[in-house]
Amino acid sequence: MDTTVADPLVGRVLDGRYRIESRVARGGMATVYVARDLRLDRVVAIKVMHANLAADEEFVARFIGEAKAAAALSHPNVVAVFDQRTDGEHVFLAMEYVPGRTLRDLLTERGRLGPRAALEILQPVLAALAAAHRAGLVHRDVKPENVLITEDGQVKVADFGLARAESASKMTKTGLIIGTVGYLAPEQVLSGDADVRTDVYAAGVMLYELLTGELPHQGDTPLAIAYKHVNEAVPPPSELVPGLPQQLDVLVTRATAREPAQRPQDAGQFLALAAEVHGGLPPDIDWRVEQAARGRTAVMEAPQPGPGVPPGPPP
Repeated sequence: MDTTVADPLVGRVLDGRYRIESRVARGGMATVYVARDLRLDRVVAIKVMHANLAADEEFVARFIGEAKAAAALSHPNVVAVFDQRTDGEHVFLAMEYVPGRTLRDLLTERGRLGPRAALEILQPVLAALAAAHRAGLVHRDVKPENVLITEDGQVKVADFGLARAESASKMTKTGLIIGTVGYLAPEQVLSGDADVRTDVYAAGVMLYELLTGELPHQGDTPLAIAYKHVNEAVPPPSELVPGLPQQLDVLVTRATAREPAQRPQDAGQFLALAAEVHGGLPPDIDWRVEQAARGRTAVMEAPQPGPGVPPGPPP
């Protein structure tokens, strides 16, 4: 079934200004649409909060406050927030429309990235987070789904401040931890506390995932994964991908230290470290790592000689 046709908001004009043209995504907190701003004649993205959240007065008040803070954040690597409005039961944001795909889409397509490619995506993410941290804003939900890549390769971070509005509402009501569990810092699991260093931790986990194609902590349940964040260190990515330079292991290990004081103290510090590592990489490092990974696969898949059959040359 065509969900866009079935969606009752498609075709409507919200607040007398934003004509909803199509639905592009639906998440746990909101539905995102492409719309036209009739006043300024431009395409925008509209994020409409789900009805259960829009009916929560405490959430709406916090959401509006966070939206104002996010709207004040101007940076080329941040998805701009233009407006926050309420139209009847619909509470929504008008934001910059970013045609392209998410970092999650890229990872799904490619599996993992080489060291240079990974750092070339991470650095603009950290630049966006650093701008937010200087402004006193914590993202709280750094993950590939919230990183957008435009058609010309520009990287932009979305959803600043929204996780805080949701977590503040739910933490007081149900004790739930908000944030994708695979990227939660230990202190978020233990107490729900979040500051700029929790964004650093999540970005470090994301770097691990970019390099290996996997999250560092796996489990059958969210609780099991959260337990590992608290009790187990993130392993060096070279354990999964042979040939990765030691500098990347060190970078991931520092950013994901379980003790917040041992991490880079904000995204700006993490960015400086990442830029230094990137600048020291050989130009062909991505090719070298790929060859090393393929060599390991070939060794693992090579047939073993049977009884009485002399072994051949090494693969």
